[in-house]
Amino acid sequence: MVDIPCRLPRLAVGATIASLMVTAFAHAAADGPGRVGFGRRLVEEVCGECHRVSQPPTAKPPPMQEDLAAPDLVERMRDPGITEMALRSYLQTSHPVMPNIRLSREETDDVVAYLMSLKGGLP
Repeated sequence: MVDIPCRLPRLAVGATIASLMVTAFAHAAADGPGRVGFGRRLVEEVCGECHRVSQPPTAKPPPMQEDLAAPDLVERMRDPGITEMALRSYLQTSHPVMPNIRLSREETDDVVAYLMSLKGGLP
């Protein structure tokens, strides 16, 4: 009698890995470029001193927001005119009342991904 090894476990593992990879790539393609978590940290660090940048709203606005009337970015994301393209354009343009912040392409992708994610969490 010839002992033939069973290849079923190896095939099942391979199929599972392939399935997970396809799911991950499909999810990444649907979400577009950028990493929401990195974007949130960057927005909180760079923009959070003047703007409300995350939910839920804090009890007190950032210190400079009261003095400068800096827009609430969470609220601004309610505007249907705020699109990915509009955000990218805004981030590449200097503004007189804001510091001149230069972001790399990857940082811009992350910031845009985070801000666009706020649209999904709004009522």
